[in-house]
Amino acid sequence: MINSEVFLDRSAPEPVPGADQALIRPTRVLIGPADIAACRAAAGDPIILGHQFVGVVEQAVDSSWVGARVVGNINIADLGSELARRGLSNHDADRAVLGLRTRDGCLAQRFVLETRNLTRVPEAIEDDRAVFASSLAGAVHASQIVHLEGKPFITVLGDGLSGLLCAQVMTKLNASVRLLATSAQRLELCAKWGIKHRHLDDVGRRQDQDVVIDTTLDPKSLEIAMRMVRPRGTIVLKGDPLPALREIEPIDYSPIIANELQVFGARCGHIAEGLNAMGTGGIDLSGLITKRFRFEDAINALRTAQDPEQIAVIVDMP
Repeated sequence: MINSEVFLDRSAPEPVPGADQALIRPTRVLIGPADIAACRAAAGDPIILGHQFVGVVEQAVDSSWVGARVVGNINIADLGSELARRGLSNHDADRAVLGLRTRDGCLAQRFVLETRNLTRVPEAIEDDRAVFASSLAGAVHASQIVHLEGKPFITVLGDGLSGLLCAQVMTKLNASVRLLATSAQRLELCAKWGIKHRHLDDVGRRQDQDVVIDTTLDPKSLEIAMRMVRPRGTIVLKGDPLPALREIEPIDYSPIIANELQVFGARCGHIAEGLNAMGTGGIDLSGLITKRFRFEDAINALRTAQDPEQIAVIVDMP
């Protein structure tokens, strides 16, 4: 359920960009799990929601950006911080996060973001595809976390947007990939894309997979992953590291120790790599948008995005 403190503010002032920022008019906003979690946990200082977008730069000190169609990295860190100097600004504990932490987001008629966080969208990529750049970048990043040799056996758990994109990306890497789902709709998408797929309940737990990518953030799913992966195999946990909104069930971690498993986390990737995968990687994004709303109906968009039957809910901006 969406927190009652979430509302459409029709009197919000237009933001003013700083010297290193751009004023952006979003054209599409993708509602994701992090937005829903932020709604449910709404507390403290108010913040404008929205972090996955494609938009047009309307104002910037560097005039070369004006008129550019852009997507952006949601993590805004101090360039002088220790982690930023090491190329790990996305992990800076003090970073702002667009629409999620101390920085107003893109679910507005105008918003601001640092120009260093922006990436231009090629003309050949239309808005309905470009809005997936951040999600696809995360899937590409998950594929880069592990070192793949030969033709490994890879299982993707979770049939949400993240799982569907991870399955497509991994299939392009000379791997034997399967996605395990519980939704007939998602299995049909996999069939259309030529990706191996099975119902989760129809698959054994034979410890024969080299890599298992778990996109669910569900403790029960992690236990399934530990029973599927081979000794000294790899589990990748892909998702948004947000506070849980339910009690966490106890997990038996002993298989990690007994089978000497490697467990990696994967979150944000480089957004340019998401765009590149759209342009050259043969990624099919058709069928992923299951509902779309006008900006005036954004509250209903947030409610609808909670429905597990939805894959991607889009807000068309004015």
